[in-house]
Amino acid sequence: MNFQRTLLYLGVLLSLIGTAGATSGKIPTPPQMQEMTDLNAGLKNVASALGVLVITYAGVKWVMSEGPQDRDEAKKTIIYVVVGLVVVSMSQDLTNALYNPVTGCLVQ
Repeated sequence: MNFQRTLLYLGVLLSLIGTAGATSGKIPTPPQMQEMTDLNAGLKNVASALGVLVITYAGVKWVMSEGPQDRDEAKKTIIYVVVGLVVVSMSQDLTNALYNPVTGCLVQ
């Protein structure tokens, strides 16, 4: 269980890192916006690759499980990873929805 929570926290952390530059309180210039977009895209790629690896591992664990407890654990792992990937994939959209580039802060 601890492993799944760690993955979920990693997904949330990656999404927060990707959005941290947008909430710095300054009006970003176009080069800064490009850097934030590149950072977010890179973090999404890393999170997606890790997610695929962990889902593959959990799928093999599910198929090779000997009891219902192992199957449930593998299923929970897959669910946590999918939730983490959804959070990471929504990070850019959430930032764009909440960020006001005129004032340089979150929309209130």
